Amino acid sequence: MTRPPAVGDRPPTAVVTGAARGLGLHTAHELCLRGYRTLCVVRDPAAAPALRAVLGTLAHPVVADVRDAAVGRDVAEIVGGAAVDLLVHNAGVAHPPSVLGELRADDVLDSFVTHCLGPLRLTQALLPALRRARHATVVHVSSRRGSFARAARDDGPGARHYAYRIGKASQNMLSLSLRQELAGADIRVVAVHPGSLRTAMGARDAADDPATAAADLVRLVLTDPRRRLPPFVERAGDPHPW
Repeated sequence: MTRPPAVGDRPPTAVVTGAARGLGLHTAHELCLRGYRTLCVVRDPAAAPALRAVLGTLAHPVVADVRDAAVGRDVAEIVGGAAVDLLVHNAGVAHPPSVLGELRADDVLDSFVTHCLGPLRLTQALLPALRRARHATVVHVSSRRGSFARAARDDGPGARHYAYRIGKASQNMLSLSLRQELAGADIRVVAVHPGSLRTAMGARDAADDPATAAADLVRLVLTDPRRRLPPFVERAGDPHPW
């Protein structure tokens, strides 16, 4: 497995949002094992001390909310003049499914800000750091719920996930737009469907282990940082339908 070379005594740097639990926590763990200085963005200050204890000295908890307009500035200040080799937009929110007459507009807005606007702000703020890296990668942890092709075939209960579907579809379009603009800057952008995970946000019938999914995701993006991946991909590397 390859990784970006350390600069002097400084290891390569990754930023992972939603790192307090589930896929984000396991992704941060995998990166620390591979020698990455990993900035773990968490919303709850109480989660920060435990992260360092669990992940080791390469983990650097950052208390910030991706929904906050200042999230980009706050994380960029901690990054300083370092390069960011890998940015993983993993933070998410899942509001309960709802029929139209009971749908809360605030839930839709919250999903959009969490999954799309937050990653946009953070990527903007970290763009200079991503440019400083050699073969940087930006990963959007997406979902099958954000796929128009999948949604068009789903007329069951999944159709009621208005907020989550809209948020993830928006994130997919953000990922594609960034991919098209940043390709010339040697910054690779990819949206990844990690599977149906057994996490707090997972579906009731979820069967995939988040630790396994994190290992697969990290292997996918680090094995060859120059490899051209499909714009929307499953964690094994196969294209996912848009």
